[in-house]
Amino acid sequence: MKKHHHTRGLPVCPPKEIGQPYLKGVWLRRRSWVVVALARGGGGGGGGGVEMANMTGDVASQTDATICLALDITNANSVWKAENPLVKSLPVFVRQVALTLLITRLLVFILKPLKQPRIMAEILVGMVLNPGILASIYNNMALKLFPYDSLAVLETLANVGLVFHVFLVGLEIDLSSVMTTGQRAFSIAISGIVVPLAVGSGCFLMLKDYQEGSFTFAGSVLWGLSVTVTGVHILTRVLATLKLLNTDLGKLAMSSAVINELFLWVILAVAIPIVNDIGTSCWAILATAAFVLFLIFFVRPAIVWMLSRYEGDSLSEFQVGLILFGVVLSAVATDACGSYSIIGAFVFGLVFPTGAQATEITEKLEDLVTGILVPLYYVTCGIRINLESLWDGDAMAKLMLVVALLCSAKVISTLLVYILYKMPIQEGIGLGLVLNTKDILALIILHIGRDRQAFDNKMFTVMVVAMLVMTGMVTPLIYFVYQPRTRFMRYKNRTIENSQSDGELRILTCLHQTRNVPGIISLLEASNPIPRSPLRVFALHLVELTGRASAMHIIHNTQNSGPSTTPANHRSAQAQSEQIISAFEDLEQRNLAVSVQSLTIMSPYATMDEDIGSIAEDKRVALTIIPFHKQQTADGQMEEGDAGVRRVNQNVLANASCSVAIFVDRGFGALDYQDRRICMLFFCGPDDREALSYSWRMAGHPTAMLAVIRFIPSENAADLQTLEEDVPGDSNGILSAISEYEKQKSLDDEFVENFRIRTSGDENILYTEVVLNNGEETVTAIREVDHNYDLYVVGRGQKVLSPLTAGLNEWSDCPELGAIGDILVTSEFASTASVLVIQQFEGAAGVTVSEPGSTDGSLNGGNMKGFKHSNWRQAEEDGGFDPFVRNRGVQHGWNA
Repeated sequence: MKKHHHTRGLPVCPPKEIGQPYLKGVWLRRRSWVVVALARGGGGGGGGGVEMANMTGDVASQTDATICLALDITNANSVWKAENPLVKSLPVFVRQVALTLLITRLLVFILKPLKQPRIMAEILVGMVLNPGILASIYNNMALKLFPYDSLAVLETLANVGLVFHVFLVGLEIDLSSVMTTGQRAFSIAISGIVVPLAVGSGCFLMLKDYQEGSFTFAGSVLWGLSVTVTGVHILTRVLATLKLLNTDLGKLAMSSAVINELFLWVILAVAIPIVNDIGTSCWAILATAAFVLFLIFFVRPAIVWMLSRYEGDSLSEFQVGLILFGVVLSAVATDACGSYSIIGAFVFGLVFPTGAQATEITEKLEDLVTGILVPLYYVTCGIRINLESLWDGDAMAKLMLVVALLCSAKVISTLLVYILYKMPIQEGIGLGLVLNTKDILALIILHIGRDRQAFDNKMFTVMVVAMLVMTGMVTPLIYFVYQPRTRFMRYKNRTIENSQSDGELRILTCLHQTRNVPGIISLLEASNPIPRSPLRVFALHLVELTGRASAMHIIHNTQNSGPSTTPANHRSAQAQSEQIISAFEDLEQRNLAVSVQSLTIMSPYATMDEDIGSIAEDKRVALTIIPFHKQQTADGQMEEGDAGVRRVNQNVLANASCSVAIFVDRGFGALDYQDRRICMLFFCGPDDREALSYSWRMAGHPTAMLAVIRFIPSENAADLQTLEEDVPGDSNGILSAISEYEKQKSLDDEFVENFRIRTSGDENILYTEVVLNNGEETVTAIREVDHNYDLYVVGRGQKVLSPLTAGLNEWSDCPELGAIGDILVTSEFASTASVLVIQQFEGAAGVTVSEPGSTDGSLNGGNMKGFKHSNWRQAEEDGGFDPFVRNRGVQHGWNA
């Protein structure tokens, strides 16, 4: 027998006392001793034999016998260094990892349609692999899958993964953003700690007769602290799934959750030494605090200095190794101080400078830590729970009441703050529900309490089940209680046609790179922002997110001219964001009728359209402007373009929550502000009316000249019934297309007539009509249009089939531009003019046109005080027209 070895006063082999905590220490040599506590076999002649069926929880809480096992790590024979590879530690560990990952992936796949976070699957994996569950399937299955002598290796690797996981959690928190958090978020965070702590401790007291051990104050505190947890890492994904991440509720939830987590870590750093040993807790707390200060004032500057030598596209192997060594050393240091190893790892991640290097470290570690090691921690938790203890008939009603109270604690705490600030109660309930999202920190707290014998295995099981219920109910209840989509029911101005002519026009501009900026800014300036009809611009920088990092939404403070402290996915992306912010700040300063909010979205191209749509709804914009995926080259041709950007544009058009415009920039930003010539080509349908509405607004600018060309089918034009191949479906589809065309044509006539009456006498607006027979003549007519224009504005024209555009889509290279837009962009169309293709929000189609002089305020018939129109000038009688000849000595515009 080996000599007794002690770890923190606990004998490793063989212990003389019984009831010691499970697997407290291991003496690792080639042949090691492991302490394993076993339950006495229950009932009838067991004679003290060991039965795995009785190990439904952590056997340490039920032990009356302790044995010492000799553990062979390897043997000199065979590939696995063992005579039987199925019973030795390394092969068993590999088998356990494979089984854990297989079941985790399966449960993630099953729960995905229910929009449940990954942690739900991981907790359920631990429950599935619980010895009690396995024993109900097959009597010896638990012993075969999780033999006693394999648990030491499993727990060791799980805790290593836990250390690196909390390091990554700290790495993702930006302390600079916490410093700017508002008072409401701070109040919600504090209330979210105090109220759940009181509720949790009270529930612990309610169950004092349920647990086998005596009531402990430390147990009630730790039990209550686990209720206060809000998992920031999980909450981000839940809010993104619910499309709430970019909303006011989502931003308030994230801010309060970060503050909540930081305060909780401070409380843990104080509570753990007290639970360990109250006699030495003061020295342990002081030592931990000293080490944290050392990390802040000495280690962080050293890391900054090391990263200042950061050259090339990635960190060197030496730098990565040094950082990982720092994580492990910090964990060991805080453990030696009398606290817990995860405290040091978390603080090391917290003091690590934000930026591209932090993102790179995350990408290097996340697959291994989150994908493989962390699920093992959930398995070790699952082995400890005792599900059979929940089926106590006498205590069942009390347990259900306790779980309900625990689930309502966050909701109650949030409602108190909402009542104090007189905010909407329904929104407060929704926020309280999402703040119920738990993560691994809650399990860590429960693990600490159980290992320190602050409470028994029954109380541990109750809280794990409550965690499962709290996190699982977030998604379904938020849809039922908060109903996120209903907050946009009053959002009616989703189009320019229906927007108030003398009110604010909200525009969302999307930019992938800095070369998109000049043209977009010139387009906004040409949109005639005036005091009575100002522009509210949301400049959205789109950054493709690669790797496994989480999608990110960043709001930039345009009033702060200092450097951005927000982490970027790449250094180049961060530099581009700063240039974009600076350019839009200049626009805001030049024009007092323009206000700008700059934002950055980092997400994969596959889901970027969802983020754009969510922001468009949250900001209640009428028009979203997205850049064309192709750029003009020096020789005037269009380059091939980015296929990912093209897919984003197509998805935005397909799922738009407002009108959308694709801007093909051919040097529009380099134009002289005193000379903007705009040509609007009008065919038929709501897209063309939306395009004319925007052109109409631009015509109010003192430097703009607008030509409107309406193409009208002749009496001899092809009948829609002859275009059967262009109409999907059977004869009913043809009849439906004819009916829709007649309806839209009537609306077009009213809208255009109203436009002509309202702009009569404006010498800067020219209107003409061209009569054509078919699509071929349409192409010819467009090519014969004078090319002295700076911008063509057209409708996408996908909602209505016109005889003049039928069949043209078959030859389109870029269907997202529509038939006419594609013709204007192709190299055969000898023009260097920019093109703006507009698609009206589908819900606005068929809006009744107001009579002239009505006072509804919309562009189609409201009060046009925001625009000055003086002299109406008809086109020449032959249907042709000359380019504008501007009288440079006359200034036209709006008189304030």
